[in-house]
Amino acid sequence: MNKSNYQLSVAIKTFLGLYILIYCFPFPADNIPYMYVYFSKYVYALKSEFTLFIGRKLLGFGDLVYVSMNGSGDTTVDYLSLVSYSILAILMSIPMLFFLKSKQRTNSFYAIMLIYARYFVGLSLISYGVIKFMNGQFPSPTLMALESTYGDSSPMALAWRFFGYSDLYKAFMGFSELLAGFLLLFRRTAVLGALISIAVCTNIFFVNLSFDVPVKLYSGHLLFFSILISWGSFKSLFSFFLLHKEVSLPKIQYDFSKKWKRGTYLTLKVIFAGLVPLSLITGHVLSQQYRTFLNEWEGVYVVSSMEAEGDFDNQKNYDWEKIIIQGKTIMTLDPEKNKKYYTIENIWNEGEINFIENQTQEDPYQILLSASEDGSYKLKIELDSAKYLVTASRKVKSDYLLINRGFNWINETPYNR
Repeated sequence: MNKSNYQLSVAIKTFLGLYILIYCFPFPADNIPYMYVYFSKYVYALKSEFTLFIGRKLLGFGDLVYVSMNGSGDTTVDYLSLVSYSILAILMSIPMLFFLKSKQRTNSFYAIMLIYARYFVGLSLISYGVIKFMNGQFPSPTLMALESTYGDSSPMALAWRFFGYSDLYKAFMGFSELLAGFLLLFRRTAVLGALISIAVCTNIFFVNLSFDVPVKLYSGHLLFFSILISWGSFKSLFSFFLLHKEVSLPKIQYDFSKKWKRGTYLTLKVIFAGLVPLSLITGHVLSQQYRTFLNEWEGVYVVSSMEAEGDFDNQKNYDWEKIIIQGKTIMTLDPEKNKKYYTIENIWNEGEINFIENQTQEDPYQILLSASEDGSYKLKIELDSAKYLVTASRKVKSDYLLINRGFNWINETPYNR
């Protein structure tokens, strides 16, 4: 390798290593109890402030403001962070290039950063994989979703309902992510894990692109890091799969000539490959108590009549077409398809439900539900001082074709409605 190519190689590895560090840090602190409150949030604040500075001063986004995490990883600030992190990596590369004078030091630094990236991708996939087996990322179709139309769905909602419908497919996705994630945690299986991760993350990335899911940057980084992890074995993989040659993958060996190095390695291994995955799994399991809420009165109540009791002139006129009760939520739908949401506080015996419109409401509203002999339902509703008597029919999940059709090994003709 001539001098110019050598210098270019050193510069690229230094830049990539620093970019990995900047993007991933303070991982895995968030998965350690109390670390977010006392450490991580300050790191994120510094990174955000630097991005805001670059965006405002260098890129002309004068009115740029930071938006706290709202579920989107594709905000303007997130896109600008690609520039700010790259600038920071270049600035840090200058002193680093003086420190990493030898090829061996450069390769060692880059190898350490690839290990860091391995754990970042691996633990991210483990987290996503675990939640696929629980109530979380892709919930099964709700009654509110079943009452919506394709035309009223966003592309993301359409994708989420598609994935959420099948427990088998969610389990397949979850197993694939868990497999790739755990393989990435160990150096002997790292290349295999990276290859599976490339397949998994490519699918995730293109789903995000195709259905406007605002996690495009994050999934793109998982894919990019997976490619970098496997890149050192590219020649061997190319020779094996395409040229059918006998090859061996480059061995990853650590220097344990001193006891403190081995002790440090074992400590970090226990944390990254043991305690952090256990913390992730435990966190997801514990979160289920907040995601599940048993409600025996769940259903879509299709209103056939709604009458005000008492002095109608002094009461607000509600004209509801449907009342949907799902988990801790009540949604009403009028003939113009306007939706109103309420939150259930308590469900008592004999069909009494207390619910509120907002968290500042002191006196909750009330519904008393009862089943009639003819199969209809009576709903006595109290909203403020107003009282209504509603007669409705009830639909539950099993009444919908999407739910009751189920799986069939044999189909004499396609059943595509």
